[in-house]
Amino acid sequence: MNKGKGGRPNISKPDVGQPAESIGQQALEAKEAGLADVARLLASPDDLARLVQLRAEVSSKLTSARSTLSSGAAAQIEAAKYGLQLLDKSHRHIAKLRQCIDKIDHLCAECSTLVENHEKIRALSHAHANVAQVLEELGDIIDLPSRAAAVGDILASGDDGSFVAAFEGLTLLEGTANNIKEAWRRNAKKKADLGELAQYLTQVFNAMTMFERRLWSLARNYHALAQQQPRMLVDIARIVEMQEQVMGLGASPCDVTCLAFHAGKAVQCSRYCMHDNTTAQMSKLLWLCYTCCPQMDAHYIATKATYVRPRHYKERLMLEMEAAASRRFAPLQALCGQHGQHNTKVKYDQDCNRVLTEARDYLGTLTDVERCDTSGRPLPGATDAELAMLQIREEDVFDEGLWLEALLGGFAALETELAEAYDFVSPCFPPQYNMFDSIFQMYHVQFAQALDTVGQVSPSLSTAGQLKLMQWVCGYQNTLRGLGMQEELVGIPVAPLSANSEGQPGFALLVDSYTDRMEATMTAWYKAILAQDLAGQPQQMSDGTLRTPGVIDFFRMLNEQVSVLEEISHGEVLLSAARRSLKLMANFVAAQQALLTPGGAAAALAGASAPPGGKFELNFEMVCAQINNSVDCYNQSLEFTEHVQNLLDEGYRSELDVEDTCRAFLDLAKAWAGRLVDMMYSDAGLLELWRKMYTSSDWLAGTTTATILATIGDYFNDITTFVEPGFCKRVCEGSLEEYARRACSCAVTALDKGVAAAGATLGGAAAEAADAVLTRLAQDEHEVQVFFEPLVPLDKLVKRVGQLAGLRELLSSQDPDGVVMGYAAVLELNPAITPAMVEKMLVNRPGWNKLHVADASMHCRGLYGKAAKRQQRDGHLAAGSTAAAGAAGGGTADSSKGWKLWGK
Repeated sequence: MNKGKGGRPNISKPDVGQPAESIGQQALEAKEAGLADVARLLASPDDLARLVQLRAEVSSKLTSARSTLSSGAAAQIEAAKYGLQLLDKSHRHIAKLRQCIDKIDHLCAECSTLVENHEKIRALSHAHANVAQVLEELGDIIDLPSRAAAVGDILASGDDGSFVAAFEGLTLLEGTANNIKEAWRRNAKKKADLGELAQYLTQVFNAMTMFERRLWSLARNYHALAQQQPRMLVDIARIVEMQEQVMGLGASPCDVTCLAFHAGKAVQCSRYCMHDNTTAQMSKLLWLCYTCCPQMDAHYIATKATYVRPRHYKERLMLEMEAAASRRFAPLQALCGQHGQHNTKVKYDQDCNRVLTEARDYLGTLTDVERCDTSGRPLPGATDAELAMLQIREEDVFDEGLWLEALLGGFAALETELAEAYDFVSPCFPPQYNMFDSIFQMYHVQFAQALDTVGQVSPSLSTAGQLKLMQWVCGYQNTLRGLGMQEELVGIPVAPLSANSEGQPGFALLVDSYTDRMEATMTAWYKAILAQDLAGQPQQMSDGTLRTPGVIDFFRMLNEQVSVLEEISHGEVLLSAARRSLKLMANFVAAQQALLTPGGAAAALAGASAPPGGKFELNFEMVCAQINNSVDCYNQSLEFTEHVQNLLDEGYRSELDVEDTCRAFLDLAKAWAGRLVDMMYSDAGLLELWRKMYTSSDWLAGTTTATILATIGDYFNDITTFVEPGFCKRVCEGSLEEYARRACSCAVTALDKGVAAAGATLGGAAAEAADAVLTRLAQDEHEVQVFFEPLVPLDKLVKRVGQLAGLRELLSSQDPDGVVMGYAAVLELNPAITPAMVEKMLVNRPGWNKLHVADASMHCRGLYGKAAKRQQRDGHLAAGSTAAAGAAGGGTADSSKGWKLWGK
């Protein structure tokens, strides 16, 4: 007994097969070791106190040892059993191996003599293969009549339920026939015909031709089949797919046909299998294959199908369906081109009154008649004498209502067919065919061609006819959206006839014809409205402003035109009408702008109520009314465009450019405000007062300036009453600007020799005169500021008064810089004041030498050049300086010139 770690003895397991003495010795040693262990555990008296604990530990260890011993013994027993099983199995395999080796030795002994006859054996093998092939071909020849007869019976029966079965039988027969021909060509030693066999082969090919003729006749009637016999349409799809698989044969033979026959039992092997509800069809095919070719299996089918020529059934199916769609559309295409051709008869009497109804007796004598005159008004009943005198004739005429009724009825029927194709035709074909997309393209192109034909004659259609056609097209496009078509495919495509119309689709031509007619009608209306407004007098509203009714009428009619299309479309048609409406508004602005030109008002009144002599000028009240009309047009245009944009579909709203069109009415109102200022300053009394400015003692005394401002004030009293409050300030701003412009022009021209010289001509010494002129100029500035202060915004007032101060600086400054600053302010007001005029003033200025004059003139020329370039860029080139001299009182002023053109 050995002791391990901790002083505990190591008990070794007894070896199997040891003698009994050794086992007894080991038991004795184990007993001694246990006693020694107990003695060790109870070495001291204190160990007796924990005796119970020691017993529990020993019991636990004893249980664990027994468990380990049991599991180990069980594992050894299982291992021994498995070893015995393997040993038995190896003995059996060794016995089989010995038998195989003995058989190999026996066969090797038999074949050792065949090496010498190798060539003979090889030839025998080839002969066996050839004989087998010949027998197989002979079997095909023998079975061909019975198979052909069976397939012929199926075709002759007319049972549509056996359509697929007939195709499968014909496909195999055709493959067999082709195989026979190939075998005959290969095996015949001399060229010889097939004899009686040729009749059977020809019969097979004729049967296939007859089958295909029936197949495509049914395919062309796909729409009726889908609703009445959907099973037949499914069979057609199956036949097409089977033929496509035969063409691509080379994968699995089971993909060739729906059924494979093996051991006399049908086995489903393809996704084109027959369904449970086709019992009759399955029984016929079972009978065909079992009675005529009981040995037929999948290998046979695959072998014979390889001899079937490709026919491209899928492409042929699409062509037949497209041809069927074209035939459906042919009457409608012809009807589209018959616009204007006689399609009905109308009866008239000898007075060209239309006869609506007539009644005759059995002898043919006229007994009653209902008539109407050329305007459509019913006529009273005819007396017997009148009936006896009536002569009724018939005329062939074109009735657009009948033509439209037939055309729209045909369109609606074909549109319904397209929707039904989505519900009935498309589910009969495999999803990868995308059948509805193909049918949609066929119908959509045909619709486009029909609309192209209509588009060519759209200008001759009535407005009601154009609206009906556009309404149908928009409804058709909504139907396509409901069928899930993408938005880019919903639009009407460009068809061949569109080449004659610059590539525009017929529907676009139809919409353009309608909008052209709308534009022509609206143009005639607003011209009549403008002429009526000019011929009458402005109406004073409850708030005192002046207006004419033309604006309200124009936008009322424009809204009516849009409201007609609002019920038809919120897309392409409404967008086209909205664009044309914006163009009409721009033309309406241009027509009103033409009134601002000389003779424009007389031209607008031509043919309406033009005055004698052809001359007509707008009065002050009419110009005020035109300002208010333009502001109303701006507000109405904003409401109109906002309403139209709300009506349009979201994708079309961004395609309208409404800002410039609406703003044009504001620009027009500004132009009318300028005309009003021009009329104020063209007043004869004001012109006479301006001639006295800076040249008379009345001006020096302040009388002239006060009278001018008082006259302007009288005008302002009327303007604040007649004009919208928002534009009154604009008129006042224009009046202030015109006052400053005229003041600068008059002052530069009148005081060209200097302030002192001008004052001397007015009386008094030169120095005192100069001070008086400068004082009067400063007082004018103050009076202008006080007068316009309640009427003009402060920033505009300060700018204009500052320009008048710059004028005073130009006339009196002794510093070249001051002169240049003053000229810059004056030049901004009136570009007609040239550096030469300034130089003329500076030459006579006391204390200035030539160097000072040249320096100031150079800077003034630089400022003038920049101003001229700026005016050329803005389109307003300054005129020559002679106009300024004419405005100074030396000549007569043309009262027809506008305030912006005064002095140029």
